[in-house]
Amino acid sequence: MDYQTLSNEDNEAFEGPDQTLSPFVQYETQDDQNNNEEQLRWSHQKDLDDFFIRIYQYHQRHGFSCIVLSEIFALVQFVFIVSFTILIVQCIDYPLLFRSTPSARNLTDKIQIDQVIQSPKQCLRNMHLITSICLLLSFIYWIYRLSRAIYNLLSYFNIRTFYTQALDIKPNELANMTWHEVQQRLIIAQRTHHLCIHKANLTELDIHNRLLRFKNYEVALVNKGILPPRIHVPILGDILSFTTGFKFNLRLILFRKKLSTPISLLIEDILDWYEHSNMSKFANAYYA
Repeated sequence: MDYQTLSNEDNEAFEGPDQTLSPFVQYETQDDQNNNEEQLRWSHQKDLDDFFIRIYQYHQRHGFSCIVLSEIFALVQFVFIVSFTILIVQCIDYPLLFRSTPSARNLTDKIQIDQVIQSPKQCLRNMHLITSICLLLSFIYWIYRLSRAIYNLLSYFNIRTFYTQALDIKPNELANMTWHEVQQRLIIAQRTHHLCIHKANLTELDIHNRLLRFKNYEVALVNKGILPPRIHVPILGDILSFTTGFKFNLRLILFRKKLSTPISLLIEDILDWYEHSNMSKFANAYYA
């Protein structure tokens, strides 16, 4: 039997993909790849509580520009308060101002402002030790506030991108939208981006529980008597005291994440070992 080669016209039919099947074959374009990257970026959020809280705060604080201005003004306000306090306490010559010294009493002219306020060099040279310590602590706290502001701005910039890409809310549209509308778009975004891996669909109750989780814990601790915010005064009796500092320390101890440092990990291991040892002792005493 003789075999004949196919002609060039027949060979062309087998070269490359069959164009007649193109309506049934879907090729991934650059836009599809970008959409997949966006979906993977927002899917499976590790800390949904913090993520939803920042989404809510981003709306309540009227967008990224207002947040940037508020952080900058807060830092400037702290510097102004510390500087003005040092000026009042340390850099004013009060004996000259009130003419309490013999040399000041002999002055017949009016006392000028530049005579009362000392120069920065004199102010720093005559600064007390306690004032220097307070100034150093204020500077350290300001550095902490600055680092915290930078971290918050980076986080809110990420939330700004989430509003633009996932929720389809432009920065100039945010002022005209209510939180209910943002919440509805967030529920729709869950179906596409899978923000929460525990549930396929989110409800308004799920979002509210995430936003109010810590506050609900605090209310439950107080209602159950585990955390009574009361101070016993001998004459006045029990006084309710739930100050801002107490609340901050409470949240820092109970609700904040543990720092991922070697010292904190060592302390965590020691506490875990102590807890397990106490549980084993209790079990041995119970079954003995």
